[in-house]
Amino acid sequence: MRPVACLAALATCVFAAEVLPKGRVLDQVVCAGDERQSYALYLPPQYEPGRRWPVLYCLDPGARGRIPVARFAEAAGRAGWIVVGSNNSRNGPSEIAREAIQWMLDDTHQRFLIDDSRVYTAGLSGGARLALAWAASSRVAGVVACGAGFSAGAIPKQVPFRIYATAGVDDFNFDEVYAMSRELDRRGFPQRFSEFPGGHDWLPEGLTASALEFLSGAVPPEPPPPASPAQKKTAERYTRLSEEIAGGDERAQRSLVQVLRRDAARPEDGVDRRAARRVLTGSFVTSIEQGNQLLAMKKYSEAARLWELAVLLRPEYAEGWYSLAVSAAGAHDKRRALEALERAVASGFRDRDRIARDSAWEPLRKEPKYAEALAAIGK
Repeated sequence: MRPVACLAALATCVFAAEVLPKGRVLDQVVCAGDERQSYALYLPPQYEPGRRWPVLYCLDPGARGRIPVARFAEAAGRAGWIVVGSNNSRNGPSEIAREAIQWMLDDTHQRFLIDDSRVYTAGLSGGARLALAWAASSRVAGVVACGAGFSAGAIPKQVPFRIYATAGVDDFNFDEVYAMSRELDRRGFPQRFSEFPGGHDWLPEGLTASALEFLSGAVPPEPPPPASPAQKKTAERYTRLSEEIAGGDERAQRSLVQVLRRDAARPEDGVDRRAARRVLTGSFVTSIEQGNQLLAMKKYSEAARLWELAVLLRPEYAEGWYSLAVSAAGAHDKRRALEALERAVASGFRDRDRIARDSAWEPLRKEPKYAEALAAIGK
C-alpha cells in the first residue's frame, strides 16, 4: 500500500474511533494531516453517522470559527444541519483562505457523510465575498452573505444558487448589499434581503432560522423592499462624509471625527446616527486595508497618513499604532516613529520578533526610546 493510502486509511480509523459530542458547539476540531488547521463544529442532536447530512461552511474575516457556528447552532439543531466554521480562513492573502477551505472540506468529508447536493456557505465581510466566489465556481446550493456582496460588485451572468443577503442598518456596506439584492431580484435570481439593528457583523440569531429555511427551499424568494427616503438620505450622507474624512487634513479630520462620535452616540435611531456609525467604521476599515497595501509596497509616507487616520478613529488599536510606527520609520520621521512605537506598546503590542524582523527599524535600533519600548514589552 502506498504511503498516501496508508495515511488515508489511518485517518479513517482515527475518525471512526473518535466520537464527537452532538448538540453543542466545539471550538476546535483539528484537521488530520495538519495540526495548524482547525474548525469549530456543531453536530445537530439528531446526528447519526449512517445517513447524509446538509452542511453550512462558515468563513469569518478574522478566522473566528466559533462565532458563526454558535450563531447558527440553535436553528441548525432544529433543521438538522451540520455547521462548520474555519479557524484559519481570514481576510488577507487568498492562498491562505483557499488552503483553509480545502482542509476543512477534506476533513469534514472524511469524518461525516455529507450530502453534496446540500452544501451551503456563509460569510461575513471578506468572508462573504469568499463564500460567494466559492459558490460561483463549485457545487454550492446557497450562500448567506453578511455585510458584503460579490467582489468589486461583479455579479456573475448566471447565479445558480440561492443568496440570503443581510446587513446591519449601521453597516458601511449596507448599500452595497442592498443594491446586490435588488440587482439579483431584477435578473430573476433567487434571493432574499434582511436588515437588522447593528453594524458590520454576522446576522443575529433571530434571522438564522429564516436564512436556513430560504437556502433549503422551504420559503420562496422575495424582492427587497423599496428604498425609503431615510435610506436614500443615509446613503447620500455616508458617501459625502466618507469623502470629507478621506480628503481632509489632520485638523479637519479631528474636527469631523468629534462630530461623528457625537452623532454616533445619539440615543435615538435616525439618519444622523446611522450615517455617523457607518462612516466611523467604514473609514477605519478602509484606512487599514489601504494602509496595509501601501506599507507592503513600501510607500511609507502615504501609508503613514492612512495609519494616522486609523489610530485617530481607534486610539486603542495597538496594531494600528505599530503600523504607523513602521510607516513613519520608513519615511524617515524618527520622532513620530518612536512616539507611535511607544503608543503601540502601551496599547498592548507585544510582538518582539516582528520588531526585530522589520528592516525599517535598522536606523533606529540604537535610539534610547527604541530600547525603552522593547524593555516595556519584556516587562
